[in-house]
Amino acid sequence: MRKLLFFLAGICLLIACSKSDDFLGNNSFGNSFKNSQNEPIVDLKYAPGTIYNLEGVAWYKTWEVISGKVVQNVGNDCVGTLKFLEGRNFEYTFAETRENGNAAAFYGKISSSGTLTFEFPSPLFVDPVNGPFYITDVIKGHACAEIWGPGVNKGTLYFNGKFDGTRFTAIAKFMAKVASPCPTNDMFDPALINGPLHWTFSYDLCVVVED
Repeated sequence: MRKLLFFLAGICLLIACSKSDDFLGNNSFGNSFKNSQNEPIVDLKYAPGTIYNLEGVAWYKTWEVISGKVVQNVGNDCVGTLKFLEGRNFEYTFAETRENGNAAAFYGKISSSGTLTFEFPSPLFVDPVNGPFYITDVIKGHACAEIWGPGVNKGTLYFNGKFDGTRFTAIAKFMAKVASPCPTNDMFDPALINGPLHWTFSYDLCVVVED
């Protein structure tokens, strides 16, 4: 995991559910306020320009589908910010506090109820010779893995989560099949893996209360 996180930190100084109708014009706005035309708009805590400072943990977990045996369970302390933009869009940035820790920026969308979605930048960068390079390429190369599932699409990871004004949580879930031998895999020994894996990236952070 150390190589993966260092690599991402180097290429991005930017890298804790939802109902689809919340993003398709649902008029159930909960504690929303209204504009001069009496049209509901987003809750005050998600108002454009609002910024929250966050602190918590970035989690990376992997376990066998067949046995449930955990092969990776890493939590790295991190800090972050959540900035709300127009149209229920937001920018989420985080950085692990350890030396050479991972860091990134994401853009996503939040509903009036606080459910949210976002994804890794796609692509991470474009190499003039080899073309686009994605977060899924990092995972595949680092773990010699084929990956698939609900959290993977078009080379990136998709997160679903929630922000209630106090706590920010989000998770991307996918499956993996690792090859053995895999000299680049320093997270776990692929020779000891029995069958496919469940894999998650997730964030669990709380709003920092100013003194």
